[in-house]
Amino acid sequence: MSQDPLDELVQFLKPDSRIDLKHIALDHLVGLSGTEDGINTLLKKEQVISCIIELTNDKVDEVAKNALLTLVNITANPRGAAEILKYRPESCRNILQLLIGYVLDPQKKDADAVCMILSNITRLEDELEVCIDTLIPQLNDILNVYVNIDFNKTGSKLHYLGAVFSNLSCSARIRKWLTEEHPYVPLIKILPFCNYEQSNIRRGGAIGTIRNLSFDNEYHELLLNPDLDILTYLLNPLMGNEDYPDDEMDTLPISLQYLPKEKHREIDVDIRKMILETLNKLCSKRNCREILRDNGVYYVLREYHKWEKDPKVLLACENVVDILIQKESEVGAEDLSIVDVPEDYKEKFEKMDEDFLKDAADV
Repeated sequence: MSQDPLDELVQFLKPDSRIDLKHIALDHLVGLSGTEDGINTLLKKEQVISCIIELTNDKVDEVAKNALLTLVNITANPRGAAEILKYRPESCRNILQLLIGYVLDPQKKDADAVCMILSNITRLEDELEVCIDTLIPQLNDILNVYVNIDFNKTGSKLHYLGAVFSNLSCSARIRKWLTEEHPYVPLIKILPFCNYEQSNIRRGGAIGTIRNLSFDNEYHELLLNPDLDILTYLLNPLMGNEDYPDDEMDTLPISLQYLPKEKHREIDVDIRKMILETLNKLCSKRNCREILRDNGVYYVLREYHKWEKDPKVLLACENVVDILIQKESEVGAEDLSIVDVPEDYKEKFEKMDEDFLKDAADV
């Protein structure tokens, strides 16, 4: 029986193999990893995967790059990401530790691919706590790299670290770290990237992190603490260059008053939707709803609603507005998150949302 071609490739994937043969072998593997069938084939070859991981630090830049790109493709598949997480590189306890070392090295070329792999792996809900066990001792170092946009000296931007923090913030352990470290210094460092115009990946990562915090009611008062000024970061992407009457303008956060004529709204529909989901969650408690009203959130959403075209985002906007325009006597609950909605009403509301989206799609 002839030997499997992939098994034959192993001899060309050793650190001391001829450079030209390593190039040819990795070019083939990059292509193979571009399809689901190819990924499934690769995952059956532990020795091949191990060689690819070791070659991510090859002394030849192009070899290391192709090894990383192969892992980007494999980990983009959830099963592939879970399998790669099981591997133990020669010098590290697991692949995450290896990748962190690359991120923290300012001279590491193709560190953007490294960040993409980390983003893919930390997206695994079932493996998140395993990831955090490795990452948490160096989270402050990783965060400092993230906020220093000129950290990498080889041209890598490291934008996907934003997605990594967003993924990690699905864990209560990371939400606690974000809000209690020194205190809430990590959160303060991340907030400015909610409005970082140079990269929607960084913006989305920062907004996603705030949104995940908002899903935990215990952090609502902290998030709306004037010292954080979080409403400025959340409302700014939803605002254009519209004028407000003076009495409405005076309620807005200071830095959002009288914006320049060239001001434009967030172009990424997913980011806009995440912001509205965050505002919705912040409407849960009465005292937080009052803060949102006192800071002109309704006025911003009123103007934003005239501009938005996406049906799902329009619905998300209306869900917030419907709460804020009501008097508290009409809302009828101190904390909406603990209101027990009967199952038949849930189905009715879901049907109403479905009908809204269908009607909007037909327009």
